[in-house]
Amino acid sequence: MARRLDLQAYQENILSRLKALQQSEQSATTSRLGIQIGDDAWLVSLSDIGEVLPVPEIHPVPLTRPWFVGMANIRGNLFAVTDLSAFFGGRPVRLGPDCRLLLAGNRFGINAAFLVDRLFGLRNLTEMHQKADASRSISWGSATYWDDSAREWRELNVSALLNSQDFMQVAA
Repeated sequence: MARRLDLQAYQENILSRLKALQQSEQSATTSRLGIQIGDDAWLVSLSDIGEVLPVPEIHPVPLTRPWFVGMANIRGNLFAVTDLSAFFGGRPVRLGPDCRLLLAGNRFGINAAFLVDRLFGLRNLTEMHQKADASRSISWGSATYWDDSAREWRELNVSALLNSQDFMQVAA
């Protein structure tokens, strides 16, 4: 008989591990959250993310760019939701049970949320190889790595993304 996966317990386990890792300075410098944005694998620093949530109800905002999904009410606070895949020029995220919303960390002082296709879980940079990347085509992609299975991972620079003029201009 196949073992049944309790998705809520799995998510709570990931969130508790994320919080434990954020409290450990050494782990925080080498651990990243692996996410899927479109067809690509990305890494995001645990210190850049305040919370990871299942996708709540999102209210569209008229006259905005296609990648700006809308506004979400998270415990009484409004968050601007961006579809990172569409913003990066890829296909829009197809909402499903694996999709997640990543809230930008409080240190940024902005209520921004990032819609991603799914979580890959925690990844350790010490188990990856950094790729020599002389040309960085986008300012919010800080480094490129590959793992032992030859999968390429790009590191998301949340600070650069949030300070990008393109990101802040949501009006169509």
